[in-house]
Amino acid sequence: MHKIYLVSPYIEQKYTYPHLSLEYIKFYLMDFGYEVEIVDCTYYKSLEDVILKLNEDRKPIIGITAYTRERFHAYKLIKEAREKIPDSLIVVGGRHFSSLPEETLKELPMVDIVVRGEGEITFKEICDSVYDKTNIKGILGISFRSGAEIIHNPDRPLEPNIDKFRCFDKNHLPDSDKYSVGKDDNLRNATAFLVMAARGCPSRCVFCSLKTNKVRFRSIDNIIKEIEDKIEITGIRDVSFMDPSFTISKKFVTALCERIIEKNLNIKWVCYSRVDTDIELLRKMKKAGLIGVEVALESGSPRVLKAIKKRISLEQFERFCEAAYNLRLRLYAFCMISLPDEKLEDVDMTISIIKKMSKYVNTVSGLQVTRILPDASIYNIAKERNILPADFSWFKPYENQVDPRISSERYKNIPIYLEHLSTDDIISKVVEFEHVIRKELATFQSLKSALKRHFKIANIRKMSLRDVKDMAYKAFVMLGSAYRNKQKEKFLKSYD
Repeated sequence: MHKIYLVSPYIEQKYTYPHLSLEYIKFYLMDFGYEVEIVDCTYYKSLEDVILKLNEDRKPIIGITAYTRERFHAYKLIKEAREKIPDSLIVVGGRHFSSLPEETLKELPMVDIVVRGEGEITFKEICDSVYDKTNIKGILGISFRSGAEIIHNPDRPLEPNIDKFRCFDKNHLPDSDKYSVGKDDNLRNATAFLVMAARGCPSRCVFCSLKTNKVRFRSIDNIIKEIEDKIEITGIRDVSFMDPSFTISKKFVTALCERIIEKNLNIKWVCYSRVDTDIELLRKMKKAGLIGVEVALESGSPRVLKAIKKRISLEQFERFCEAAYNLRLRLYAFCMISLPDEKLEDVDMTISIIKKMSKYVNTVSGLQVTRILPDASIYNIAKERNILPADFSWFKPYENQVDPRISSERYKNIPIYLEHLSTDDIISKVVEFEHVIRKELATFQSLKSALKRHFKIANIRKMSLRDVKDMAYKAFVMLGSAYRNKQKEKFLKSYD
C-alpha cells in the first residue's frame, strides 16, 4: 500500500496553528478511505530524519507545499526525497508552485506533478490514479511531463460546494504538542481558535496573491457546527475568522450573525474587513460578538490607492475608523511602503492620516515594505518596469541586498519592490512612522510587550551604550502615550 504524506518544508519560525491547506487535503482524502499523515519538517531534528519518515514505504505519495519564502527549503527537500526514495511520486502544490508550473517542471526535474489551484479534489484523483493504475492525462488542474514535453491540463473549475471540505474533526485533533490555539495580539491579546467562513477574495490589489475569480461561502450550519465543536473541545469562546475579507457579502455576514445570536453562542470574535463595509452591518456584527477588526489601508495617497487597485477612499477609511471606535471595537490598521508609483510625498500622506485617525485606531502595523511574489500582479509590474534583474529566477539562489532594517531575516530571499524610493528613503520613513505609533498609539500592554521583546539577555549583550539610550528614549515616549491613551483603553475594554 502506498503511504500518503503531506509535507510542509522547514521554516525558521515554527507554526503555532495547524497547516490549514494540508489539513483540508488530509481530511478530504480520509473521507474517501485514504490514510494520510502530515509531516512538518520543522519538528524533525534534520532533513535525514524527514527522509527516514517518508521512506517508511518504498513507493510513497509525497505532496509538498510551500510559500515563496520557504521555497529553497522545499527545493532541497524535493531533491533529497528523489535521491533517497527514487520510487516515490512527488507532487507539489501551494501558491508558489501553483503559480510557476512550467518553471517548476523545468528547474526541478525531480518533481512528477504540479497541482495548480485548490488541491483537495485534484490530489485525491492523483491518488486514485496511483491505486487504480490509471493514466493522469485526464486529471484537471495538473501539469506534468510526457517524455520531453511539459503538459498543462485544463484548469479545474472551482468547487461551488465547499462544505465538502473540512480542516477539522473533533475526533482527529492536531498534535497538541505542535499546534495550539494562539494569541490574537493585534486586537485583544486573547487566546482564540481559527475559523474560515469562505474561500477567495474578489479584490484585485496588485501586491496580493489571495484574489480569485469567485468567492464561495460555507453554509451557515456548517460554520456554526465547527464553532460549537471547537468550543466544546477547547472551552474557548474567542474566535478569529481568517477570511482575507470577511465582510465582502452583507447578506452572508448578516445571516451568520443572526444565527450566532439565535444560538446564543456567546462568542467574542475578530475578523478582517474592508473600510467600505456598511456601518449597519458593522453594528450587526457587534451585536453578534465582534470585538475587533483589522483593515488594510496600505497607503494614505489616493493616487497610490488607485495604482494598486485598492478600490477604497480615504473618506471611507476615516468613516470606518470613527464608526468602529464609537461601537467600542478595537481597530488594527495595516500600512505599506514602496508601492508602485509611490513617492516620498505619498508616504507622508500615509503618516499624516494615521496621525489624524490615531484617536480612533487601537493599533497600526509598522510600515511593511512591499515584496514581490510570483502569484501577485506586482510580479509582472516589476518585470515590465525593470524592478527585477533580467536574469531573475525563483529557482536561483537569491538574497535581497538591502539594509536589514527593511528586510527581516525571514523574508530576505524575497525581492523587494524598489521603484521611486531608495533604501535610505524607506528607512527614514519607517523610523518616522514608528515614532508616530509610539507617540500616538502606545498602551501599557504594548509598552510591556516592547520591553519584553527588546530587553532579552541575548539582545542586551549586543547593545551599545547608544542603543540602550535610544531604547530608553523610546520607552519614555511610549510611557507618555500610554498614559494619554488610558481613557481610550478604558472605553474600548467596556465590551469585556
